[in-house]
Amino acid sequence: MNKEQVLKMLKELNLPKDEFYVLSGASLVLRGIREICSDLDLCISEKLYKKIKDKYDLTDDKKNECNFYHISDELEVVVDKKEKFNWEICEPYNLENLNTILEFKIKRNKPKDQLDIKNIKAYLNNIQN
Repeated sequence: MNKEQVLKMLKELNLPKDEFYVLSGASLVLRGIREICSDLDLCISEKLYKKIKDKYDLTDDKKNECNFYHISDELEVVVDKKEKFNWEICEPYNLENLNTILEFKIKRNKPKDQLDIKNIKAYLNNIQN
């Protein structure tokens, strides 16, 4: 998914912007740090979960090993308390904290993460200067 496709999907979901944020690869795409991502991962509040759980049939059997609900091949959500949100307030959608993504990718240290690590560091260096 490119930036346009991510934005289109978010618009179509029509979720309250203060009850979720975009995670991982899609947040990098929205920042222009990466060109494409494989899917859209969202962290949603407990309040939003209660509102959408029936619509998307969010049952425990749809959770993966990381506690994400698999809604479709293009969309997964994880639920967290809003006070624990690790987000950066952005427009048009809130995004996962970039330092958190960087720390995760450095810790995981998979070959597929190496370009992201380099690009995130460069992006952070540019906004700090």
